[in-house]
Amino acid sequence: MTTSLSIKIILLSFLILLSSVTHAVTEGNLKQWQDKSYIQSAFNEIALKSEYRSTQQRVLKWKEPIRYKFVYHGLKTNPLIERLFDAHLNHLQKITGHSIQPHKAHHQGKANLSIHLTPDATYGKVIKSVTGNQVKHMAQRSHCMASLNKNKENAIVKAQVILPVDHVFSRGLLITCIVEETTQILGLPNDSDWVNPSIANDASKIELLTGLDYLLLKILYDKSLQAGAPFPQNQKTIQRVIKKLESNGEIEHASKTINQTGLFPLLN
Repeated sequence: MTTSLSIKIILLSFLILLSSVTHAVTEGNLKQWQDKSYIQSAFNEIALKSEYRSTQQRVLKWKEPIRYKFVYHGLKTNPLIERLFDAHLNHLQKITGHSIQPHKAHHQGKANLSIHLTPDATYGKVIKSVTGNQVKHMAQRSHCMASLNKNKENAIVKAQVILPVDHVFSRGLLITCIVEETTQILGLPNDSDWVNPSIANDASKIELLTGLDYLLLKILYDKSLQAGAPFPQNQKTIQRVIKKLESNGEIEHASKTINQTGLFPLLN
């Protein structure tokens, strides 16, 4: 391991420790998020709306297994970043029960989740070439970004995450970008300042998944909730799933459960 990589790991450990302390204090003071009505309102806000476009409030989720790969643009392979992505994506798999694995030669078809790592200088160029996004000044307006493609059934079929590596390192945003963007492309595309505690709240200092995020993911990937389910018909199904989560204790223990895997164990 090089000296440079060792320094990055030390700095990263500090950032994770700081964010976990903030996370613990915030969740300890906020219990409103465990109310069933609040959970449903938060789900409707984060899952049924979009940060960049109007929606018909239909459920958006993956049906096919997710197979991901790393794509480097003028950069050397970065084992540290790959390890962090692997840990978080594995965490998402455990929460949702949906298959999320690195793409291997024996897998059928191509990778359907591409994680693009680029210098900040070419961030805008990569955004346009990978996503076709023509939004003016997107590179200047975002620290990192993700996009997805869906079919007529509103099932996600492809997604891309783009990180300007030197930019996120210099601003201490590596963890935030990894967690927020890869969680969004599972079908939680919106941000909201009133949904709290959650990584979807850009006004907060939360960088790691919270108990509320755990519940939103559990609801979204419950087998009874189908991709494309329209509003308001999807509300009864969502209510039933939330009641099930309450009855089996998952709402009560969500904060404890979310800390058991993923990026948290890297502190130990």
